[in-house]
Amino acid sequence: MKFELIEDIERDIRNWQKSIVAKSYGVNWKKFLPPDISAKRVRDKEYLRNYLEKKFYRSGKVSEFKHWMKDNLNASQIKEDLEQLMGKKFPFRTVKIFITTFHRAPYNVEQSFFYLIWRDSNRKKAITNIYHELMHFLFHLYYWNKCKKAGLSDVKIHILKESLTVLLNPILEKRKLLLDAGYASHQEIRTRLKKLWRKEKNFDLFLDKAVKLEF
Repeated sequence: MKFELIEDIERDIRNWQKSIVAKSYGVNWKKFLPPDISAKRVRDKEYLRNYLEKKFYRSGKVSEFKHWMKDNLNASQIKEDLEQLMGKKFPFRTVKIFITTFHRAPYNVEQSFFYLIWRDSNRKKAITNIYHELMHFLFHLYYWNKCKKAGLSDVKIHILKESLTVLLNPILEKRKLLLDAGYASHQEIRTRLKKLWRKEKNFDLFLDKAVKLEF
């Protein structure tokens, strides 16, 4: 599996415009708007394009970040770590990674792409984010229907999916990366999943027990 890092201002613009009206996991993404641009200006595509070009693109900030990621990503290691954790194989030859300058990173498993937040500092956090997003891919591919059959609603499956990334932290610590913090509203279930994982390290058997938790 290879990663294709993509600098695409049109995609970035769409992510900004969708993000200011998005809410998920207790987060109103509009709150991440920087102080020098309003939601009204973000809705103005041409204004937003000029803003992003001036602040991020013409200066080469996005391009420089992309090259740093290419130099520091180990796709085969990430693939091996996640396949070993979840006991499943990635079916993709290539995963596209679109760089975004907004603090929200949606994904699409069917089209095998996700967004990655541009970072000027703490860039290893971006590698942590890649582990996070690709763990979601494996969950959707192999475990979503299992959760549905167990009787979980889509809302609860999403909560479980996000909370399960706590299992990445031993791997991330081993790779000397920043840990996966998760959403504030998921901290209790993350703690319970971590305790459950200590007792059962086979992901399929672990999930059989996890879907029975109250959350």
